Order: sequence, then C-alpha cells, then structure tokens
Amino acid sequence: MREYWEQQALLQKDAFLADLKSFLAINSIEDMSTAAAGKPFGEGVAQALEAMLDRGVHDGFQTKNLEGYAGTISYGEGDDEIGVLVHVDVVTVGEGWITPPFEPSIRDGKIYARGAIDDKGPALAAYYALKMVKDSSLPLQKRVRLIIGTDEESGWLCMKYFAEHDQVPQVGFSPDSSFPMTHAEKGQINPTLTIPHHVPLGNPKGLRLVSFISGDQGNSVPDKAIAVIDFDHDAKDEATFQEIAGGWAEFLRLHQATGNLKQTEAGQLHFSIAGKPAHGMEPFRGVNAGTLLALFLKTLSFEASEYSFLSLLSDILHEDHYGEYLHMACEDEVSGKLTVNAGILRYNQQEGGSVRLNIRYPATISCPEYVEKLERRVDELGWTISNLRTSKSHYVPKDHPVIQTLSRVYEEHTGMTAHLLSSGGATYAKIMNAGVAFGPLFPGKESTAHLANEYAEIDDLLKAMAIYADAIYQLAK
Repeated sequence: MREYWEQQALLQKDAFLADLKSFLAINSIEDMSTAAAGKPFGEGVAQALEAMLDRGVHDGFQTKNLEGYAGTISYGEGDDEIGVLVHVDVVTVGEGWITPPFEPSIRDGKIYARGAIDDKGPALAAYYALKMVKDSSLPLQKRVRLIIGTDEESGWLCMKYFAEHDQVPQVGFSPDSSFPMTHAEKGQINPTLTIPHHVPLGNPKGLRLVSFISGDQGNSVPDKAIAVIDFDHDAKDEATFQEIAGGWAEFLRLHQATGNLKQTEAGQLHFSIAGKPAHGMEPFRGVNAGTLLALFLKTLSFEASEYSFLSLLSDILHEDHYGEYLHMACEDEVSGKLTVNAGILRYNQQEGGSVRLNIRYPATISCPEYVEKLERRVDELGWTISNLRTSKSHYVPKDHPVIQTLSRVYEEHTGMTAHLLSSGGATYAKIMNAGVAFGPLFPGKESTAHLANEYAEIDDLLKAMAIYADAIYQLAK
C-alpha cells in the first residue's frame, strides 16, 4: 500500500498547493474585537474554519460546524471511530518576515506563511489524506472524523466546547508535532501574576516607570520589549542622562544585544531591545527581550511596585528556564524537565504589573502539587495570581495498538526506526485517551513554528499526506 498512497499524494500536488495558498492567506490570528455569534474567536478564525468545511462539502463529506468553536469532516460508518485533530488558528506574526506572513510565498521548495507548519499546512495535508482514502473506496470498519479546532494557540476553549457538545474519539492522532510520533506530552500551568501600582516614595535619579510592554503570546518567547520612563530634568542634569546612556550601551555590548535609547522633549526615556523568538515549550532556545530589558532597568533603582515588577523579571524569571527560582524545578524520565516561559509582560501606572507565564510540567508529575508550589512562591514574592489555567499531561504506553500501527506505517514509508518522542508542546492528541501527535516534521528538519518566516517543505507535506492516508486506512480498516 505504501507505493499506492505515495503515488496518490503526488497526483494531489497541484490542487493541494492551490488550496494551501488560499488557506494560508487567511489571517486566522485570534481577534476578539471581531468575535460574534458563530465566530467566538473572531472573523479570521471563523473564515479559516469555514474554508475547511466548505472544502469538505465540495468533496462529498459529512460536515458539522459547532457554533464556530470547532468543526468536523466525517467519512465512513461504524460504532468505533478514529479521530484526526487539527487546528486553524495561528499565533501572532511578530517582525522580521522577508515576505508578508499572509501572502504565501514559495521559495526553494518551501512555502512561507504563518501557519505553514503550525498547523494549516499539516491540517490540509490530513484533509487531503482523508479524501484519498475516500476516493480509494477501500472498505473501512470504523468512522473517521477530521476534527478542526479554532483556539489551540490560546486557551483550548474550542476543545472544551467540543467535548461538551459532541463525542471525543478515544483513538487517533494530531498532525501537529514531529515524526516518528510523540506519545508523551507535558501538562501546562498558565498563570497571570499581578501586582497593583503603588506610587514610589522618590527615586534618587528622578525616574518613574511609565510603561513596559513585551510579548503578545503566552506560549512564545518575546522578541521585543519597550519601556517608557519619566526622567525629571528639574531634579537631575544632563550628566545623569549620559550616565544612564553609557550604562545602557555597555549593557548591550556585554549581552550582544540590539537596542535603542531615545530621550524625548517631554522628559521621557524610551528604551527598546530585541530578543530571539522561540516556542514557549523550549524557552532556552530563545532570548526573552522582556526579562533582558528588566535586567538593565532594575539597576536604575526603582521603588515600590516598579521595583517588584522589574525584580520578578530580572531576578526570578530571566534565564531561569527550569523554574529553579520559582521553587518548581522537577523532571521525569518520560518527558524531561519542567520549563517556564514569561510570554506576556506588562506594566503601567494605572493598573500596575502583570506577567503571563507558560509553565510546562513533566508528563508523570502531579499538577496540583506544583500549582501549590507556585502559589506559595508567588505569595512570598508579594504578587497574586489573578488568572490560572491548567491542562493535563498525556502519556500513551509504547505497547498500545495505536502506537504499534503508526510505527509500522512510518517505518514502511521512511525506512527509519520509529523512536518514540516526548514533547513540551501540547497538541490535541491529549484529549483522546489513546491519541498521539504524528508528524508533520521529519527527523533532522528545522521547526519554524511560531517564528518569523515560518515555512513548510512542500515535498515533506506530500510525504506526510501519504503517511496520513495510510495511517487512517490502517487504523480504520
């Protein structure tokens, strides 16, 4: 069957690329300002969901739209079913794109656009795989449902809604990770830490933190940070500014960072600094611009909540990727170390400070125990937790039939051993009792998910399409 599915995938190439370009051109970043009935996460996300469902109707599938939270494309009959779970929402774009993120560009066999690899490209490849199975007319004993989520990059409210209004498959896969397959996923603890604004008693340099902004996605490492500081010219002369500017230049040199400092006529200092973006599950691969900027600003001797905000960022969170200073460090053999990403950092003089953390804990660790550790530590630091979301970890034993079947399919198509993987990422696989993340990234290939100039290799998407078609057939026959 391997050769058959691979030949069929190649025959789909032109149609697939045409559909993929149109699909990737939809800006499906969550936008609550355009949310409405049937569009709970905004106009763009709803448009992307409808695009997939319309394609399903065109190709003769049964489809269902669950009030814009999720959609299904179904094929086959039977009491048992196989789930293939994908998502159409994407993360924000950031800066540094060579071509516009929603104007798909093909260069050197790669298609560049936000969502190309996470997860629109794989989602459409999985859809085409299901269509190939349907067109083959091969007999199936189980129903197959492509389940389309809309809030994967934010709060998973789409899957909560789906579970409350439909039946969740027990077995299946999500094409939203790496090959061979991910059978263990870390759980997540996502708190927002807050501290109210308190007026400083006085700063020897005449400084006040007016605002601080860094990051716009909890599960991404911020690549830019901006701070505005009041600078009291009546209290201090030009020598103070030159002292600050000199220290800033030296700081940038020591940290090999790119930044800027501008003094305005209104007596404010505007700082900006660039970091290095990375996925929140691997914060050690990036440079957090927000915590880096705080590391410098704390040297200017702020007071009250300004000091507490900068201290949390610089002393507790900066480069502490494994939660040592939060008193949460732990690891297991299945999925490795707990990680911490400070994704959204804010301060202003009206509301005070807030920090959105994305904490990913090992698959076999107790979530309540580590939430308690976090709460104690946050209280010690004088902060509060204003919002907390958690998601469970996930683990499928290596001897489970779904792993055996998918391993065999992968090995037949690639000639490589199906070594099982674990991940700090969270995929929809975890909502199924026996779900795994299956591709689309092949071993040794670069992951550009959540980065500028995100891309997918076209040949790899076609190869994944053939694997997915074979996997769907083998699981459902």
